[in-house]
Amino acid sequence: MKTNGTFNYKPIQETETKDPKTGWKTFGNSGTDEWLAGCECQIGRSIPAKQVLGTDGQMHSYSFDVFVPKYFPGADLLVIGANIQVVSEDGITTDEFTIQGVDPYNRKYVELWG
Repeated sequence: MKTNGTFNYKPIQETETKDPKTGWKTFGNSGTDEWLAGCECQIGRSIPAKQVLGTDGQMHSYSFDVFVPKYFPGADLLVIGANIQVVSEDGITTDEFTIQGVDPYNRKYVELWG
């Protein structure tokens, strides 16, 4: 796989809290405010944004395709709703987006789009 940049990410962490008065458990998402280092990846950018009709009947649009090598140890943290920051290979251009889709079924890479 040819790489043309790197990425950083903020994973979603599900939290469980218990109300001391009622004893009810509530679940929520609490992400981290710090970017975690990713690895080299292939970044594809579409201008104008690609539009795809989803299986739910909704029209979805996205501007980035990011291909992350399967060997990346944090690949299981790259889920829908997580934030990702892509950095071009020159280190000057950075963009941030929320992951809208993940395709983990390729043998060589995990595809993310957003």
